Amino acid sequence: MLIAFPALLYLIYAQQHGMSQGLTVATLLLVSMSVYSGMGSAMFASGPQLARERSNGWMRQLRIIPGLALLMTLALTYGHVHLAAGRLGLLVAVLVLGTIPFCALGLVIGLTFDSQTAQVAQMVTLLVLAFLGGIFIQWSSLPHGMQLIGKALPSYHLAQLGRNAAGGHALGLANIAVLAAWTAGLAVVALWRWRRESTTA
Repeated sequence: MLIAFPALLYLIYAQQHGMSQGLTVATLLLVSMSVYSGMGSAMFASGPQLARERSNGWMRQLRIIPGLALLMTLALTYGHVHLAAGRLGLLVAVLVLGTIPFCALGLVIGLTFDSQTAQVAQMVTLLVLAFLGGIFIQWSSLPHGMQLIGKALPSYHLAQLGRNAAGGHALGLANIAVLAAWTAGLAVVALWRWRRESTTA
């Protein structure tokens, strides 16, 4: 779902004409679908896996399998996206590094719920992050209250960084700071849950 679904949406909508935020529809979709795939892959690689391994008493190395390579291939061929090598490299770096807070979020969910409940919690959280973060619909079209909530979420700031990278604009320091704050906060919660789990085991 985290690879096929974003790729399918890209195939359906990428050849629409028009511009938004200085980007073609195909480029904007590349960023949005990559953010969705990346944050979902990061969360699901850590959360449910960890929840299962907690019940087995063993933690293997976490694995993230993003659909970024597939989306990049579709964008450069089917979507006719033309990005200079520097922009493309920066976009990939932003999208990969930007999954770090979502790995931490997955860990928190995996340490909080059992394996079955973690799957549901991950999916609900991913959808909320995607919709309020402006991944599936334009953030500016949300009601004002939802915009305020969305602007506080890491998904919104990762999408903004991705769009800036693709558009050749400077990366927003505020966006980076918010992602760093989410990472630090979630890491503290994950460590606290891990220690609590260890002392009660």
